[in-house]
Amino acid sequence: MSSRRVLGSRPLGPLAVAFALGIACAHHRGLDAAVPGLGTAASLAALGLGAAIGSRRSRILLRRVAAVLLCLAAASLGASLWARAEKKAVPPSSLASLLDGTERRYRVVLQPFPDVYPDKTIFPVTLMAVAENTEADPAAPLPENGFFTSLDARTNLFTTSFAGKPSVGVRVSVRRLLRAWKAGDVVEMPLKLRPLTNFENPGRHDYMAEMARRGFFAYASTKSDIFWVRVPDNRVRGAGHDGVFGRMDALRGHLRRIVTKNLTEPEAALAQALFLGYRRAMPRPMQDDFQKAGAAHLLAVSGLHVGLAAWAVFRLAQLFLRFLCPHVLLRIPDVHLAWWIGCAAAAVYAVLAGLAVPTQRALIMLATATVAFALYRRPDALSLLSAASLLILWNDPNHLFRPSFQLSFAAVVGLALFYPSWRDRAQKLVTHLPRRLRALWRLFFDAFLASAAATLVVAPLTAYHFHSISLAGFAANTILVPFMALAVLPPGLAALGLSALLPFAAAWILLPIQWALRVLIWLIQIFAALPYAFAHVGPVPLAALVAVYAVFALWALSMPWSRKIWGTAALAALWALSTVLRPALFPSDGQRPFRITALDVGQGSATVVECPPDAAMLVDGGGFYNDSFDVGRYVVAPALWAMGIRRLDAVVLSHDHPDHRNGLRFILDTFPVGRYVETGLTARGLTGSVLSAVAARRGIPIVHTLSKGRKCLNGTVDLGTLGACRLRALHPTSSFVHRSWNGKDLNEASLVLAVTHEKAGALLPGDIGQDTEESLLSRWNFEGRHWVLVASHHGSATSTGERLLETLNPQAVLISCGAGNPFGFPAPAVLQRLKDRRLAAFRTDLHGAVHVIWNNGRWTVTPTLSARPRLYSPGSGP
Repeated sequence: MSSRRVLGSRPLGPLAVAFALGIACAHHRGLDAAVPGLGTAASLAALGLGAAIGSRRSRILLRRVAAVLLCLAAASLGASLWARAEKKAVPPSSLASLLDGTERRYRVVLQPFPDVYPDKTIFPVTLMAVAENTEADPAAPLPENGFFTSLDARTNLFTTSFAGKPSVGVRVSVRRLLRAWKAGDVVEMPLKLRPLTNFENPGRHDYMAEMARRGFFAYASTKSDIFWVRVPDNRVRGAGHDGVFGRMDALRGHLRRIVTKNLTEPEAALAQALFLGYRRAMPRPMQDDFQKAGAAHLLAVSGLHVGLAAWAVFRLAQLFLRFLCPHVLLRIPDVHLAWWIGCAAAAVYAVLAGLAVPTQRALIMLATATVAFALYRRPDALSLLSAASLLILWNDPNHLFRPSFQLSFAAVVGLALFYPSWRDRAQKLVTHLPRRLRALWRLFFDAFLASAAATLVVAPLTAYHFHSISLAGFAANTILVPFMALAVLPPGLAALGLSALLPFAAAWILLPIQWALRVLIWLIQIFAALPYAFAHVGPVPLAALVAVYAVFALWALSMPWSRKIWGTAALAALWALSTVLRPALFPSDGQRPFRITALDVGQGSATVVECPPDAAMLVDGGGFYNDSFDVGRYVVAPALWAMGIRRLDAVVLSHDHPDHRNGLRFILDTFPVGRYVETGLTARGLTGSVLSAVAARRGIPIVHTLSKGRKCLNGTVDLGTLGACRLRALHPTSSFVHRSWNGKDLNEASLVLAVTHEKAGALLPGDIGQDTEESLLSRWNFEGRHWVLVASHHGSATSTGERLLETLNPQAVLISCGAGNPFGFPAPAVLQRLKDRRLAAFRTDLHGAVHVIWNNGRWTVTPTLSARPRLYSPGSGP
């Protein structure tokens, strides 16, 4: 019977694959290429249906033609929907005039759902209007007539009247909340809008494109919501809503406040993530422990959460119908009706938990399975998954390229393809055990098999997106998944519901959950600390990812074992052959040039030095002052990998300030490092920075220039060679520290590094000022070389003085600073000095990463950007 079906026994599967391929092809070609429209998709679908109807009399050719036409229709539809979504990501050009950091009064609508962090809350908002009068009292409600100019991104930014729902999205970060807000609130607030920016480095993540495709084009930050004014409903027309999302968002916020009030940290943060979907509320170290233990999937509100909620309500509804409403059962079976009630409850919980992609996938699969059950059909896992993918991608085609979508669906594919056969084979091994022991064994062994099936399929994607894999996950989930399913989620969700109904008793109700969460954290820490539990693998080529999944698909097919083995061997041989032939097809001399790269790390500094034949060094690693974002993990490491650097011969910290230090922690933890160099000075004295402890833990040799190293007569320190380059620490000297330094200003005690090769040299002076520059000139002879200068202290007015520029006469000056930084770097005085001397200046805030290469006796400068864009332009992203 299935042979007569046009698309086989699972028709949604081929259509979902074709739909996704259409989206991928359109994304790869971009908007400039011709993309099929909805009319093309409809025409192909009509032809395919016609051929399918005509093939009922067993015409094989017509069936194949119908299958091809229907798949082409699905692909065309996917491409068309992607093109429509991409066009919506185009920001209005007039928005650029508001992104100057000037404070203005805006009327906005709060959107679902806010992101909660340990130190801030980020609200997604859409702009409705901007105030024309900026002199009004920010705490007072604003007059309606003539005060606001409406905003509408679909026509022009400024229009005479509000036209429909606004679509200019802004992410507003608030450090301290004084009041409760919910989705749908119309609020007037003072904001300084700034453009979203990328870290423009090799291997960078296109954050601007990602946010634009979600509808956000700017960000703003504020200390508190004290000047926010909620606008009454009778003053606003056509915007804001107090419907399902607004009420559910308010309830979600209320439950979060119950959790934070009655649970202690870190259990409260974990409860917010597990039960309410506030995953970012967890501190970064706890998130890292879940990742290392291979249990990060437990933090996603997905099938386990939604299934438990639906099953619990199903059982309660079934009991209610049987004992209190038996007359209803004369018309409809209690099982069917109870499952529909369970689905409704699961939908409420899904919205309450933030409707992330894994939650959507689980809810759609549950609802589709319930429909199949009501029609007395057996649900098929792959068909349910195909239906979920079609609906989610129809809503937002760009989900296809996001890790959350790929990992969630890959895990279910692994469970559907491998778990049933593994379980059947495993059951034969325990038939001799007693019944009770067999049930206990099956509980944990089934958890292991399910975890192994999901982890096996997810691992390549994890390595591809996050450059890491967890080896502990196979063992950890054998214990963690049953513990979550029995001891954490059911009592946790029940306790949270009871606490909302009985807030006066919430502390007692949540007390058992506190202990269960404490045990869960303890288990996570044990598995995360296991030797070789976690490994960073660096960048994974797309071809390798495709090859691995080709092997998985081969083993999932129903064919003899011999064919699977031969097919796997053929793929392995093909991969090995391509590896051998690649150097012949794409020859290179295999030698690094002498190259200096100032990475774009925002308001900080990170410089890569490459020396022939194959040596590399990193000087500083950038970092945020509050360490809220790991620059080393998400910016510096991907840049190094993209540059082909997997090992560092030296890592240097110029001075112990967070904008130079924090990004190095991940680098020292992850990369093979030949030696770690710093002055040893901190705010506490000559004690060594915290990075020294990281290096010592990994067995990396440590050089403190003030206590170790070969001292020269002029007080400088010879750091030896880096490949064919010579390294020398020119500052600080021991005499400077004991006679001239005030003991407080670490900027003036920065390690000044000179790197020389042939007739070329690069000077990396940290954050020293002009007085220290003068002392350098008296101790070291800079003549006779062609220099590149990394401007000290990010181009501040008190650095990069006239005498230094006159002595070095650098062929290029690299300034590492953040776009729109609050310090005004680089200072106009520095830029004027460079202009007066006709020196080429390249800034990471304008040009992104700047590469300077010594070639044939001269320096060649290659900036990543000619000028940094203020708004996202479709087609510029990956």
